[in-house]
Amino acid sequence: MLGGFIGVDFSGGKVRTVTVRKGLRGTEVRKTSFTGELGSGDTSAFLKGEISLGTRAVTGICSSPLLLRVLKFPFSDSKKLKGVYRFELENSTGFALGKDALSDYHEVKRPEGAEIIVPAFEKKAFEGYLGSLRESGVDPDQVTFTPVAFSSLGELIEGPRPLLLIDADQDHLNFSFFNESGLSRVRNCDDAVGRVKKSLAEDILDLGQINGDEEKKKAFLGSCRFIAEEIRNTMRYFEGESGEEVKSLVLTGGICEVDGVARELTDQLGREVKRIFIDQLGHKDSPFFARAYALALYGGSSGKGGRLNLRRDGYRPRGMARDFLKEFRVPVALCATLLLVVVFGRVTEVVSARSKMNSIRSEMETDLRREFPEAAGTQDPVAFYGGKLEVINRKLDILKQVRGAHSPLEVLTAVSAAVPRDVSFSVDEIRIEDGGKAKIWGRSDSYEEIASIEKAFSESGSFTQVKMGQVGKAVNKGLKFEISMVVR
Repeated sequence: MLGGFIGVDFSGGKVRTVTVRKGLRGTEVRKTSFTGELGSGDTSAFLKGEISLGTRAVTGICSSPLLLRVLKFPFSDSKKLKGVYRFELENSTGFALGKDALSDYHEVKRPEGAEIIVPAFEKKAFEGYLGSLRESGVDPDQVTFTPVAFSSLGELIEGPRPLLLIDADQDHLNFSFFNESGLSRVRNCDDAVGRVKKSLAEDILDLGQINGDEEKKKAFLGSCRFIAEEIRNTMRYFEGESGEEVKSLVLTGGICEVDGVARELTDQLGREVKRIFIDQLGHKDSPFFARAYALALYGGSSGKGGRLNLRRDGYRPRGMARDFLKEFRVPVALCATLLLVVVFGRVTEVVSARSKMNSIRSEMETDLRREFPEAAGTQDPVAFYGGKLEVINRKLDILKQVRGAHSPLEVLTAVSAAVPRDVSFSVDEIRIEDGGKAKIWGRSDSYEEIASIEKAFSESGSFTQVKMGQVGKAVNKGLKFEISMVVR
């Protein structure tokens, strides 16, 4: 299948991709990985083979943003949010971001309006990252903030809400907080990973090699107290924001390569920490491909609006449209030729049909003049016949209405026969409507007499749907009443 979205994740000296394509037979999810650094030639060759024609690439930034804010609005129109969010962002920070900062937002819908999660990054840092991506053979359509991209996995992550997703590798520590409505807050704390490295006296953490050295593994698990401390701080912060206690802790990312890390964090936090499981990825691969899968799904949902894309304005992908057209040049030419043939055939059919219509119109006009000499001057015989037919139809409708209908005399006769003789009352008005409907307005001295009148009409056998309307006091004592009925 052509097209689809590919999530590209660079972490731990590896590049992992998950491609999601939707076709007639369902949705295809394909995951691959390659050992290679960002910007290397081998990585470039791998990605060029993975990113097929028409596939839209999505990647994310895991590092700490220049600033991160959550802004609240009493409306949820994405166009209005885009127009005002930067002003509100600058207002909340107290200083102008200027031209050196790049920002976009992720929309979180609320019943009372919307909240938007806004990370801002330095443009120079972003341009450097984008340049490294291009050297690696990928010029992504969408670059987002990775903790925000995990929102696309909200319904796939197991565990009661509120849920805290902990995404950790050898360089980054990110948090995504989910409540019943989905993603609510995000946070980044790479400093905790820095403290782990410092305690181990390591500049680079090779998580894949730790299991082979028991002493190094023991030291690493002991240093996880810095990560546990940040998890605890983040839980307090998000619980204070939401007013709800976190019920689930889910771990994902390269840190899951170390055996026993989830159990170690469980012991240090006093709360169970589970490894992430996504059914489409499997038990073994879920922690390592969840980030790439989230990016692919997030790109696929970008058409809904309110999805963060740091390339939205001034950083359009280069050359992709040109390459796409080059590949499809011959098919497009054939399609255009076929379309031209179809259009020409349709035009020919229309011209032929108009010729036949003119011939038939001439014959109708001849017949019209013969049957209706007074219509000899008409220019539109179809309209003339249509008018005649409309008059005939109106007459038929009148005959249908008259057939089986009740005459006013029949209605009055039925009313007179049903009136009780032993009740004293007067009639102010009798109104007769289509379909044998009748309505009587009258006056009487008591509610009992009015009830006996209604009962007499109901039991007479001459009426159906006998209903008592309003009953109230008359001007000169007594009571006024209203009764409606339908003659059988």
